[in-house]
Amino acid sequence: MILSVFGSPVPGATGAWLDAGFASGLVFALPLGLAGIALLRFALLPRLGASVPPRREGTGGALFAGFSAAVALLLTTLVPPILLGAFRPGASGYAPFVPVPGPAMPSLAPTTFGFFALQSLVEELLFRAFFLTLLAALVLLLARLLFGRLPRPGPLPLADEPLRALRAGRRWVVAGLLANAGQSVAFALLHARNPNVTPLALLNIGLAGGVLGWLYWGEGGVLGCWTFHVLWNFTLAALALPVSGMTVEPPLLQTGIAGAGLPFLSGGAFGPEGSILNTVGLAVVLAILIRRSARKLPTEYAETR
Repeated sequence: MILSVFGSPVPGATGAWLDAGFASGLVFALPLGLAGIALLRFALLPRLGASVPPRREGTGGALFAGFSAAVALLLTTLVPPILLGAFRPGASGYAPFVPVPGPAMPSLAPTTFGFFALQSLVEELLFRAFFLTLLAALVLLLARLLFGRLPRPGPLPLADEPLRALRAGRRWVVAGLLANAGQSVAFALLHARNPNVTPLALLNIGLAGGVLGWLYWGEGGVLGCWTFHVLWNFTLAALALPVSGMTVEPPLLQTGIAGAGLPFLSGGAFGPEGSILNTVGLAVVLAILIRRSARKLPTEYAETR
């Protein structure tokens, strides 16, 4: 997904892969994102106490969650259309990408990876670290006004602890789901004017925002969602496939891919993010991530569900 307002969608297109606009975007996003993470770590999670799973697996767990989710989605989205010949000129509905990918230049891999690493970081800081955390804080504030303050974490009478854990776990899940839905809609709307966008593509962008959002909320930091985002974008660009409707030049690998047919399966001119396979894959990954988080919650909450 490309946040084109902060920089060129094509490394080198403006004479430098990190242009002034993108640098300005990062400077703008960094304090907002850090403020959101601080709000999450030092205000929201401490108020909910040990009843929620705040990155108990540490850095390695977040990296693994983002990496494995991205790999699973790439395999689900790319392997079937490749096997069915969707990227061959003779495929039904075949249309060349614009611009047509030129010769591969593997030497540009560090530059391309660096571009997507920074581009993804800007989006994760703004949409997940800042906007999602802010929405979740508002939901938790509303819950406090409507249903009362949660008891402070600490030594409680044994009879009260399951109830406090139940309420805290419920609030964490509901706040995450509502905030995640809100930022996912905003994330999809940002891409509404991308080239070759379709309603299915916008749905998938929203679902991708949901996956990224839950990687952030479930892990309590941006490392997992950042890993997922970078790996997804970089892999598509390396294979000469469009990233959110935009072809990144030049490709890193000589795959022979210069267009796409079977658009329902391949995503057509928008790229794999516009395919029904991406829809299914994203929905499954999101469900697995939410279920994974729910299983870490107190037993009383899990049984109540």
